Amino acid sequence: MKTTKILTSAIVLSTLGLAVAPAVHAADNTEKTTSTGKIGFIEDKDPTKPIDPTDPTNPIDPTDPGAPGTAGPLSIDYVSNFDFKSDNKISGDDKTYYANPIEATDNGGNKVQRANYLQVTDKRGSNIGWYLTVTQGAQFNDGKADLDGAKLQMTNQTLNSKNMDLNNPSNIPAIDNATMTMTPGSAVKVLTAVKDQGMGTWTDSFGTKDTASKSVSLEVPGNSAKNVGSYTTDLTWTLSDVGL
Repeated sequence: MKTTKILTSAIVLSTLGLAVAPAVHAADNTEKTTSTGKIGFIEDKDPTKPIDPTDPTNPIDPTDPGAPGTAGPLSIDYVSNFDFKSDNKISGDDKTYYANPIEATDNGGNKVQRANYLQVTDKRGSNIGWYLTVTQGAQFNDGKADLDGAKLQMTNQTLNSKNMDLNNPSNIPAIDNATMTMTPGSAVKVLTAVKDQGMGTWTDSFGTKDTASKSVSLEVPGNSAKNVGSYTTDLTWTLSDVGL
C-alpha cells in the first residue's frame, strides 16, 4: 500500500505539470496587399524668365529687356542688346568699340551690372540635345549707308546653370567658337548640346565680372565713311534640334 501511494502521487504531479504549462504555437497570420504610385507629365510651354548669370539660382530683371523671349519647352529666354554707346567721336583711325555691360535689378532689389548674355532652356524631357546659332542680317546701317568694314565679335563665353557640375561635366553644352566673328548673312555656331547635354536653363555670358566690358567688340576701319547719328544691325538667334 505504501508503494502504491508513492507511485500514484508521482503520476498526479506529472499530470498537473502538463496542465499548468502547455506547449504554445503562434498562429500564422501574415497578410499582403499591393498599392501603387502614380505620376504624369504634361509639356511646359510657359516662357522662362531671365536668371542671374552669376548665380543661376536667382532671378534677375534686366533694365533693357533685350530680344523678346520665346515660349517653351525649347526656348531662347533672353538675349542682351549690344550698346556700343552713342557719343563716340568720329575718327579717321581704325577703332575698336566695346559694348556696355547690361544693367539689371537683382533678387534683392539692388541695381547691378552683368556681362551681356543669352539664356536658353530645354524642358522637353527628351534629352536629345540642341544647338544655337546667330546670324547678323546686314551690315551696320544708319538708314542711308552701311558702316563699311565694321566687324562685330563676341568672346569670353562663360556658361552657367543650376544643372552644371564641374566635377561631372558630361551634361555641359560645348562652346563652338572661342571668338565669334560675324559676317553679315552668315550663321555662326554658338553652342551645341548633344544627347544628354543642356537640360534645364543655361546662361552664356560674354565675359565675367573682370572681362565684361571688353568681350563684345565692334571694329570700325578709319577709312569707313561715318555719318553723325546711329547705326544699327539685327542679330537673329536660332535654337533648334534639327540636324543633330
